Amino acid sequence: MQRRWLLIALVGFTALAFTAWRAMTFAPAHQPVTVGLVDMEKLVANYKALQEDDQRFKQLIARRRKMVEVRVLLEPKEWEELSALEQKEEQEKLTEAERKRIDELRKLTEQRQAEMERLRIKGQLSEDERKRLEYLQNLQRSNQERLQKMVSEIDKELGELNDIITRDHAKKIREAAKQVAQQSELRLVLVADQDLVLYSEPTLDVTDKVLEILNAGK
Repeated sequence: MQRRWLLIALVGFTALAFTAWRAMTFAPAHQPVTVGLVDMEKLVANYKALQEDDQRFKQLIARRRKMVEVRVLLEPKEWEELSALEQKEEQEKLTEAERKRIDELRKLTEQRQAEMERLRIKGQLSEDERKRLEYLQNLQRSNQERLQKMVSEIDKELGELNDIITRDHAKKIREAAKQVAQQSELRLVLVADQDLVLYSEPTLDVTDKVLEILNAGK
């Protein structure tokens, strides 16, 4: 899943192109407007902290998705037991026996799904097999509402975290651009949006300078 903030780390910067145009158009002749341009695709691809946060975010998404998947065919008591063990796992407090148990619980849904499929494709079912299939199907249906609630909570958690990371990196990118502007005596630093910047000299590109500051953590 591609992080949306990877491409919009400087929300609103592109809109500043119009402001830049106005400034260049109306600036007095004795006050030349010096502009720096940032290639956002290059910046995103080479901004180490941003990439590291993106990787951690993807790993979190995968863990949360797995939390949902393993609960599809859990009984209520098993669900609660797994939740309690997951909390201890987050705190790195699982004993060896608990680690073994959490692995067992996480495999139950997969095992029961395989069992359901086997029973579905089997021709003639015994009475016990018919009841078992019916039980598993009912268990799956009864978990749907709870799973949907869980997904909503996870979406909220991930959305809030996404917003925090977005704001943090947008601020750092802006601060780095400001430093470059001050060091190079630039009056404007803009995103090099191809739809707005029809032509620019290569010497206006300050992407590497911004990256140098960001990756040095200055």
